[in-house]
Amino acid sequence: MDWRHIPSLSALRAFEACARYESLSGAAKALNVTHAAVSQHVRTLEARFGLALIERRGRGIGLTSEGVQLARGLSEGFGTIADTIAQMAERDEARPLTLSVTPTFAENWLMPRLGSFWAAHPKIALSIIPSRTVVDLRSDRVDVALRYGDGDWSGVHVSPLTTPSFVVVGRPSLFDGSLRASEAKQRRKPWFFEAGRSEYWYWARDMGLVGDDTPYTRLETNQLVISAVRSGYGLCVQARALVEQDVESGRLAIYCEDRETALRYHVVTMQPPEGRIKTFVDWVVREAAAR
Repeated sequence: MDWRHIPSLSALRAFEACARYESLSGAAKALNVTHAAVSQHVRTLEARFGLALIERRGRGIGLTSEGVQLARGLSEGFGTIADTIAQMAERDEARPLTLSVTPTFAENWLMPRLGSFWAAHPKIALSIIPSRTVVDLRSDRVDVALRYGDGDWSGVHVSPLTTPSFVVVGRPSLFDGSLRASEAKQRRKPWFFEAGRSEYWYWARDMGLVGDDTPYTRLETNQLVISAVRSGYGLCVQARALVEQDVESGRLAIYCEDRETALRYHVVTMQPPEGRIKTFVDWVVREAAAR
């Protein structure tokens, strides 16, 4: 197909709307453009073909024989396009909604809450991809990503989810009182941090909780860090959302907390969410606001 010989789609849409509504004003209203714009599109087509396509009939318009021929072809063509898009959308709706989320956030925050989503939306299937890698939503065919950072990501639609407070947690049996009550002693407790992630270490250092004499271990994933602390091996810094259920159950205790953090969790989509993507995004935002 040589598009150089095909008039602009805007002009063809304007003419098809004129034929359908038998009115320039009706076409303008349907397309949300001005009467003058529709009229100009029709004149452009008539000049292109060297033929009259419409004729005035009172307050409305009629089609010439050439106009009828063009209108019939456009109606069939646009109808085929609309049907194909609808079929593609149906196939897209049938596939699971794909989510990208870090393993720790998936296990400790998302999974305990998903029961309410499935109960409210049993027909929306989910495919959850736990990964620390920042995915390309388009090339990896990911519908929604839950990311942690400053939200400055280009080419995507970003909505704030929650601003986490940082907490120091450990088994309740490790300490009596607050972490600061015997700071020198607590700094000699074993600490655990995730390898390749420095903000927790710098936060603890800036809070005066760790220093050069602090024994610490770096583990490959944050989930291993949490598991080590659950087992009573020492302390770690976490976003409170990731250990909320541990704290509520009494498995872990908070010894220090700071609500002023520069980073936060975000919901990321390719464009402003619609349909079932919006359904999930609205749900996850409500869940975050409720906790």
